[in-house]
Amino acid sequence: MNKEFNNDFIDALIVSLQDERIIERIKEITEAGASGPMEESEELLKEKEKEIARLRQEIEFKKQEIQEYQVKIHDLKQKTDAYLDELQKRRADYREAEELHRAVQQLSDTTKESLKGIFKGQTVQEFIICGVQYENISSLWDFIKNELMEGRERERDVLLALFQFFFREYSKTYDTPLYKLQEVKINEVFREDLYIRSVNSHVSGNISEILLPGYTSINGKIIKKSIVRV
Repeated sequence: MNKEFNNDFIDALIVSLQDERIIERIKEITEAGASGPMEESEELLKEKEKEIARLRQEIEFKKQEIQEYQVKIHDLKQKTDAYLDELQKRRADYREAEELHRAVQQLSDTTKESLKGIFKGQTVQEFIICGVQYENISSLWDFIKNELMEGRERERDVLLALFQFFFREYSKTYDTPLYKLQEVKINEVFREDLYIRSVNSHVSGNISEILLPGYTSINGKIIKKSIVRV
């Protein structure tokens, strides 16, 4: 009985396997079973490749950011160094201004009274603010000239230091200074069109001493002639 049933089942199965629809379905199942894992692997590989590409792009972007920050840090360091250098110079200038301010207090009462019209106020800050104004620099030069032409040279060193300091500080306020000190050389032949002869000088001859430097405009025009001893 069982044997007959098995034979009938086998015969029916053989017939079914010859059916084209059954054959096609078996192929579909077989192909699906064979290609499924491979397709999944390919998809996974593609995803990983995309992820790697994205990460590489992100790394390049970060590298570029780092380079930009390095440039900014370099620029900032340069600016900081320049600022510190300028600060050191300003401190040195301020110390010099303090020393000059103290020196002015030691001048004679007559000289201090004359300088009141140029240097107003009592503090070092007020001293500097007044001193760097061109009108005051010009007035200071004229005052020193008058002192020298009257033969009063005892306080010349302090007055000359005042003029040179504020002339230099005034020039720093411009990218291109408007004025420059007149060039004078010792032993140079005296010329009245360029210089002013001091008292107790020879009528002609060579320059032996520069008592007060004059100054010219940037294009060479003489603004104040140097006071020299011949």
